[in-house]
Amino acid sequence: MNAMPPARAAALLLLALAAGWPAPGRANPLASGQYGSLTLVVRDGEVSGTFSEARGGNGTQDAPQFSCLFQLRGTLRDGRGSVQTWSPGGESIPGQLTLEGGAASLVLRDNQDGCLMATGDMVRQPYRAPLARRGEGWIGATLVAAPRAVINPTPQGSNRRGPYVVEGDAVVVLERRPGWARVRYEAGRAPVTGWVRAGELAPEQPPPR
Repeated sequence: MNAMPPARAAALLLLALAAGWPAPGRANPLASGQYGSLTLVVRDGEVSGTFSEARGGNGTQDAPQFSCLFQLRGTLRDGRGSVQTWSPGGESIPGQLTLEGGAASLVLRDNQDGCLMATGDMVRQPYRAPLARRGEGWIGATLVAAPRAVINPTPQGSNRRGPYVVEGDAVVVLERRPGWARVRYEAGRAPVTGWVRAGELAPEQPPPR
């Protein structure tokens, strides 16, 4: 079989890289981003994130609503690592996270509150989802802790009539300044970016054991 001319091989490699294909012999980098209901931020071997999913009892707003909300934090090595997960006001539960082949897989030692009804068993059946969107510029991910947090255009005042997020909403953090955080909320009809008071967000560390 005749070998491909070097010039043609180089051209095909450049085309593949432009299309986003991985280079031969090089693994895909671990990516921050949205993996289904799982939001992950990967930085310097550490991972943090949120899980947010809700479901109606029979698919209508008239039925009881069930939610699976928790945060996570841990370390990753070669795409695998141990994490601690915790729900608002709940206990810390360890788990195992894997990022491999453009998808995330999370299994927990015990189910977090509400997750059996909203998402399903995450102990015997790991939660798996492909990367839906890369998280460019994300430096953190957390839940809203205040009953209502207005998203302001600047970190200098409070716009009471602006868009807002409510307790339990998942947001990603893009920037931090003293007393403020620039966040992005994507679960609404259109993404919203702006500043909220830092005290209106849940801490990004697990509670003391």
